Amino acid sequence: MRARTGRPRTNRRTKRRSEPGPSALRVYGHTLGCRLNSYETEALLSRFTHDCGAEVASRPEEADVVLVNTCAVTTRAQARSRKYVRSAARRLDALVVATGCVAEISPSDFEGRNVLVVPNRSKENLIGVVAEALGMHTREPEPTRPGTIFPGSAPVRGRRSRAFLKIQDGCDNRCSYCVVPLARGPSRSQPREVVIEQAAALRDDGGYREIVLTGVDLTSYGRDLYGDGYGLPELARDLLRLGGFRLRISSLEPIGLREDTVKRLALPGVCRHFHLALQSGSDRILRRMGRRYTAADAERILRCYTESFPGVSIGMDVIVGFPGETEDDFGRTVELACNPAVGYLHVFPFSARPGTEAAELVDRMLPPSVITHRAAIMRSISGKARMRFRNRMMGTDSLILVEDRVYEEALVGLTDNYIPLKAPPGSREGQIRPVRINRENVCWGLR
Repeated sequence: MRARTGRPRTNRRTKRRSEPGPSALRVYGHTLGCRLNSYETEALLSRFTHDCGAEVASRPEEADVVLVNTCAVTTRAQARSRKYVRSAARRLDALVVATGCVAEISPSDFEGRNVLVVPNRSKENLIGVVAEALGMHTREPEPTRPGTIFPGSAPVRGRRSRAFLKIQDGCDNRCSYCVVPLARGPSRSQPREVVIEQAAALRDDGGYREIVLTGVDLTSYGRDLYGDGYGLPELARDLLRLGGFRLRISSLEPIGLREDTVKRLALPGVCRHFHLALQSGSDRILRRMGRRYTAADAERILRCYTESFPGVSIGMDVIVGFPGETEDDFGRTVELACNPAVGYLHVFPFSARPGTEAAELVDRMLPPSVITHRAAIMRSISGKARMRFRNRMMGTDSLILVEDRVYEEALVGLTDNYIPLKAPPGSREGQIRPVRINRENVCWGLR
C-alpha cells in the first residue's frame, strides 16, 4: 500500500539516473527521531544501493531522491518532521519521500506538497514504490523470508564505530499518552536465527566491535514467537557466543521487566548501560498513564541492576506535566529521579498526541509555564546525576570503543557504562582500547 500526496516530480536528472554507473540515481536519507528510525533509514539506503544501483548522496542538494524518516512521538517531533519534508519539497529538485511514523498516522501533514508518502507498514515495499513513481527498472530484490520483520538484512555501510541491530518492532502496551502502537502496530520479534545471521554479518562484513540491540519494546522480545521459553537474555547469550563484539542494549520498557530478567542479562560482554522508560515516580500518575508497575517496583528494578552490574549507568525517561500532575506527584518523580542508581535523565514535557486517551484530558492540562519549570528542574537533576556518576567512576579501569567524535583535539571513546573519554594517542575509530578513568581524560563537556 502507499499514499501519494501531490504529484511527485519526475525531473530530467532523475529520468537519466536509472542505471548503475557514473549517472546512478543518488539518494539522500534524513532521520528524525529514534535509533530505530536511524537503523531503518540505513537499511532503506542499502536497499536502494542493491536494488537500483543507487549512490548515497552526502547532501540533500546532490540527491535525486530525498528519503525522510519521520517521527511522531511528540507534537514537537511531528512538527519538525512536517517542516523538514515541506522545506525539502519546496526547495529541492528531487523526489521527496516521507515515511516513518508521521507518514503512518498523519499522512495529511504532507497534503498539497510534492511528496510521495509511504507509511511504516509499507516500508518493505518502499523501493518498488519509488521506482514506479520514477519509471525506473530495479534489480531483483532480496527475497523476504517468511516470519521476518523489516529489514531482513542488516545494513553494513560506511565507517561507523558501532552497529545497530533491530530485533523487535511494535508494542502491545496501551499507555494512555503514547502514539507508538498506532504508528508501529503490535509487538513483533525478529526470529532468533535471523538476528544471529545479521549480527555475524555486522561483525564479519562491517568489522563492528559493538552492536546495539534496538526495537520499540525490547522487554517483550520473543514472546510472540517462543512464549516464555526464549527472550532477550537468551538472545544476548547466543549473540555473545559469536564473539568479536560487545553488546549494548537499548531502551527497555519496565512493563513486564522482571528482576530475574535483569539477572540473566548480567553476562560478560553486555555493556553496563541501560535506559529505562520509568516516566513517573507517582503511583497515581503511573495508573493514569496506563503503566502497569509502581514506584516501588521501579526502585526494586534499579536496585537489581546495581547489584547485577557493578558500575552500571542507568538512564531514565521521565514525562513532566502529565494532565492532573500535582506538586506532590511531581515531588515523587523527583525522588525517584534522585535515586543513586540513575545516571542521567531524558526529560519529556507532556505532549498530547491525537488518538490517545491522555489527549482527551483537556480539563486537566497544566499551564505551559508549570510544565516548563518542572522540565527545567528535571534537567538540572540530570546534570548533577551525570557528574555524580562520572566522579564515582574515577580510578576505575574500562574498555572504550573509539568513535569519530573529537573532543579537545582527541578522538572520543565511550566506555561500556556510557562515559565519554579522550582516546589514547594513536587510537583509530572502531578500536576497543583499555583506559583508566581520570579527571584529565573525561570529556566533561559531552553528554
